[in-house]
Amino acid sequence: MSSLLIGPLNAQRALHHLSQPPVPREVQPSLLLTPLLALGRAVIVDYLWLRATKLKEEGRTFDAYQLSRRICELQPKFAAVWAFQGWNMAYNISVTLKSPEERWRWVKNGYELIRDKGIPLNPNSTQLYRELSWILFHKVGDFMDEMHSYYKLQFAMQMEDILGPPPEGWVKPGRVEGDYYRDYPYETLAAMPTQFDVLLRDAGVRKLVESLRGFAFDASQPGVYLSLLENLKTGEYQVANAAPGEQEDRKVALKKLMEDPELAAARTSLEQYWRAWRLRNEVKLDPARIVEMQKGFELTLDFRLPEAHALYWANMGMEKGADPKTRLDIHRLNTNRIEFFCLQKMFQRGRLTMSRQARLGEPPLMSPDTRVIPALMRAFLEDSKEYLKTERQQSPVSENFKSTFVNFMRTAILRLHEQNQDTKAQELFDYLNKTFPDPMYERGLSGFLEAQFKFDREINDYPKALARVEALIARGLLDYAYDEDESALRYLNRAKEVYDGYHKSVVSGRQKFSQTFPQMVQRIAHEYGGRMYRATYENICAKLGIPPLPQSQDTATSRPN
Repeated sequence: MSSLLIGPLNAQRALHHLSQPPVPREVQPSLLLTPLLALGRAVIVDYLWLRATKLKEEGRTFDAYQLSRRICELQPKFAAVWAFQGWNMAYNISVTLKSPEERWRWVKNGYELIRDKGIPLNPNSTQLYRELSWILFHKVGDFMDEMHSYYKLQFAMQMEDILGPPPEGWVKPGRVEGDYYRDYPYETLAAMPTQFDVLLRDAGVRKLVESLRGFAFDASQPGVYLSLLENLKTGEYQVANAAPGEQEDRKVALKKLMEDPELAAARTSLEQYWRAWRLRNEVKLDPARIVEMQKGFELTLDFRLPEAHALYWANMGMEKGADPKTRLDIHRLNTNRIEFFCLQKMFQRGRLTMSRQARLGEPPLMSPDTRVIPALMRAFLEDSKEYLKTERQQSPVSENFKSTFVNFMRTAILRLHEQNQDTKAQELFDYLNKTFPDPMYERGLSGFLEAQFKFDREINDYPKALARVEALIARGLLDYAYDEDESALRYLNRAKEVYDGYHKSVVSGRQKFSQTFPQMVQRIAHEYGGRMYRATYENICAKLGIPPLPQSQDTATSRPN
């Protein structure tokens, strides 16, 4: 009778991820490990742990990586092993290397080990979701590693490649390229089928795929169609099956096919299918889940940010992790905190802008993202509910978060005012004044803002005034370099206000600035040119309406030092 139950029991074990995979082939032939196999996996794992540690100490990082993978495969249901090995690669091994490329490879190896291997084998382990979220949030997204700018650049470039460029004509006055990714239409990717055969049920797609096969392009294979789209823009493509002397004619025919208006919908569907496929397979993000998560946060996330990925995995860990009825799950608690941290950081620096020279290595510009303010405000209120049950107060925010919440609200009001969103700033000010009254709010929003910018208005010390004006100009020029022209004008206007205010306050001519404001802007633009790519420097000069210095007269080069 018991033999009849073996099949169903094994099926249940597989369904709930309780079965152990066989010993990896890579360790089976070893002369040393073969006799240890008779004693079980534990002895092998102990030996491999010791060996991997020694290899890391000897600087043999690749060999250590291979052994780390073997250790994980021998203990696939031990979540702590996956978490440690991923953390070890991202934090310990990476810092032993000197070049940003090598470091990034190991940081990426670390979080991909957990994301691509560990979590599929342990889909209910909150610990793995927490560790993955933390590596993305802290190692890639934060500033603790001196190579962090390179990590952010590579991460963003990968996502831009997966999601694709904005459609032609999308960028216009008041709408920069980065806004495309900040408001990306994930709904269109979520609507795509997960199987190519299902996509082929559409007659237009089927016709397009068959037509492309006539040009030796198999659009049913990963990478083929998206590469064709990219190459059509540059003109760098060939028709493999073209007869001698017919290459140009075949290229013209292919281009005509790809511009056929009757197949426009089919081309869009095929592109969206493969972008959704890449999202699922290369970075393990489900577009349907992204759509649902964004509805929950009432916010469209920019998935070029590592914080957005960290939020995705933390959110999934809260849903799929340990039983929420468990009295205390420290990993679940920390995962919830990471969600909160991600929203905070996205407000503080979540507006990512890529340089025109990104492909040459110029890092992205990180600025505050005021879109996150409502979501972060709701997070404060939601997380306070549990604590308020035991607190004797009539406040919507727990005492645990009060000071942080008030500081966040004040900062949010300032950021909104700086971006000329005074209506929203007034709404937040009214809420803050009503909920947490303070004498500093008695003069209304204008009085509050006047007090916050008091330093800029009353600065009368020459070195401090000069440093402040130059800092504001420099930030404005940096925004110009990244095509954030509206923000650049705000910084330059603020610099001019400080410049004029200081001049009005001084009584001695010797205390006045030696340059006019335009001269100061021009000087700083040329000084900054030496630390930028030449094309970036020339872009700034064009926007300022000043001629760039000849290459021999400045320190600008094709590549910064």
